[in-house]
Amino acid sequence: MVFPKKNIKEFPSPYEQNQLLTADQWNEIDGMIKNELPLTIKIDVCGKRKDERQSLARVLSVKYEGLSFKTVCNVLQISKRENVRPRIREPPPSALYTQFVLYKENLSTATALAKLYRSRKPSLRPKFWTAGDLPKRANTSQLVTAFDWSPLHVAGGLRSNVIIGNYKFTDKPLVPGHRIGSHYTIALRQVMGDASVIKANLESLKINGFINYYDVECFGRSREAPLHLIGKCLLKKNWQEVINLMLEPSAIDPGDVTGEEYAALVKYKVSRNAWLALENVPSGESTSIECKLLYDMKNRRKNVNRLIRSIPRSKLRIYVRAYLRFLWNMIASERIAKFGLEPIIGDLVYAYHPENGSTEKSQRKIILLDEGNIRNYTISDVMLPLPGIDGTYPLNEVANYNTNFLLKDGLLESDLKRAVKDYSVDVEYRPVVAKPFDIVWYFIRYSNPSETLVWSDMDRMRKKEKPNLIENGAFLGLVIEFDLLSSVYATMALREITKMDTIFDFVTPNVPGNETLKADLISRDRKSSAEPKAKRIKLMDTVEKSIPGV
Repeated sequence: MVFPKKNIKEFPSPYEQNQLLTADQWNEIDGMIKNELPLTIKIDVCGKRKDERQSLARVLSVKYEGLSFKTVCNVLQISKRENVRPRIREPPPSALYTQFVLYKENLSTATALAKLYRSRKPSLRPKFWTAGDLPKRANTSQLVTAFDWSPLHVAGGLRSNVIIGNYKFTDKPLVPGHRIGSHYTIALRQVMGDASVIKANLESLKINGFINYYDVECFGRSREAPLHLIGKCLLKKNWQEVINLMLEPSAIDPGDVTGEEYAALVKYKVSRNAWLALENVPSGESTSIECKLLYDMKNRRKNVNRLIRSIPRSKLRIYVRAYLRFLWNMIASERIAKFGLEPIIGDLVYAYHPENGSTEKSQRKIILLDEGNIRNYTISDVMLPLPGIDGTYPLNEVANYNTNFLLKDGLLESDLKRAVKDYSVDVEYRPVVAKPFDIVWYFIRYSNPSETLVWSDMDRMRKKEKPNLIENGAFLGLVIEFDLLSSVYATMALREITKMDTIFDFVTPNVPGNETLKADLISRDRKSSAEPKAKRIKLMDTVEKSIPGV
C-alpha cells in the first residue's frame, strides 16, 4: 500500500457532502463551473446551525477553486472570482483514512486518543474520528479512523493501557451514527441475596427493559460541581459561579492534570486568588483549560464576560448538554411515575413503514400517538425529546413538565431555546425505556477476592491464564452478557438488576490507592474491558436515587 503524501488538504467524503447539501444543489454548483452559467448561485442556509455553515464553507473551499462565498441574510451566495478560472478539484486517491482498533483500560475515549495524539511528533499528529465514546471505567475496544496517517508512525510510544492494532484502509471516516451499539460482559462480585430474587430481576430486565436514564458519567464525578449545575449557571448567566465551579478540584480527574496544576486548583478554592494559586505552576507549561483560565484571571482579565468567552465553546457545550440531559431524566421520571409503562395518546414515536406490510421503523419521521395507532406501539417505542431542541414535542401533559422544572430553576423556555441555538446542541430523541438484546447470565464460585472473572480482548490475545474458578468457592459471582444500542448505558441496566444506584453506591471513584476490585466490565464496540471498583452487591427492594434527575 502506498501512503499518500503528508499535508494533503482533507477532501470531503461523499457522505459529508450529502449531509450538507442535496445532490441537486451540488450538481447546480458543478454546472456553474462547467457551463459558466448562472453567474451566482443562492442557497438558503436559514435552517443550518453555525457549525454546519462552517463545515459547508470548508467543504466548498476544498472541493472548488476560483469561487467566492458569502452569506447575506441567511442566504449563501456562490459566485466566480474575477480573473480566476474556476475548476472542480479532483478528489485524491481513495483509502486516505486508516482504520484501527483502539483498546483502552480505565480511560475515556477522548483521553486515550489524546495520549495517542501526544505520543507522535507534531508533524505526524492526525485528526481522529470515532462513532462515539465507550465507558471510562472499563476495558473497551472500539474502531477509530485517522486521516492521512500511517500505522508505521505509531509502532511505539504508547502506554500499556492504550493499545492499537488491526489496521485497514478506508475511503471515509467514522462518524456518530455509524455504531449500532455495544456488547458488554459484566461480572458482579461477592453477590449476596436470594438467588430467586436475583433471577427475577434478570428476567424483568430481559422482558421489560429499564428506564433509559442518562448515566452519571454525563454529569461528571463531582458532587460539589456536577456538569449540569455549571450548565444551569451558564443559562442563568451567572458567570462568576460558572468559573468557580469549573475550577472546583473535585470536578477534575487527577490523571488529567499535573500535581502542580491540581494543587493550584485547591489553592484557588481556598483563597480565590489566582496569583497565589499559580505560584508553583511553571509559566507557559500548563495545558489544561482550568489552569489557562487561572492564568487569564492572573493577567488582570477580571471581566467575567471576557473570561467566559476565552473558554472553548466545545467545553461550554458539554455543560449545556449536561443540563438538558438532567432535565430529560427528571421528565422521564415524572412521566413513568404518572402514567406507568404504557404509551398514552400524544406520546412521540418513530413511524413504521406501511409498505409491503413492513414493520421497520423510520428513523427520520417522528409522529404523535392517537386513538388510531396507539395499539401498534409499546412503551419501548415512546420517545422524549432533549428539552429545548427545535423539534416535535409530546401533545399531552408531559409537554408541560419541562416548563415546570425550568421555573423551579429560575429559567424560562426562551432561555433554554437560546442556549440550544447559541451552543449548537443537536436535535435528539431518546427512548424512555431501553431493552438489552441477547442477554445471558450465569453464576460462578471463586475464592480469591481479586480474581479476574472475565477476560478482556487483550487477555485473550495474550492467552492469559483462565480464571481460577472453584465449585465450592467462598464467593459468588454473577456474569452477564448483553448488547445495547448506542447511547444506552449499561450502568442503568445494572441498576435494574441490583436495585441500587450503580454510580455512588455501587461504583466507587477510580482513585489511586483503591486497589480492591469488586466488578469486571467489558465493553466492545458493536460492529472491550475494565474493572471498575465497586462495593459489595446486595439486592434490595428500594433504590437510593442519586442519579441526577432521577
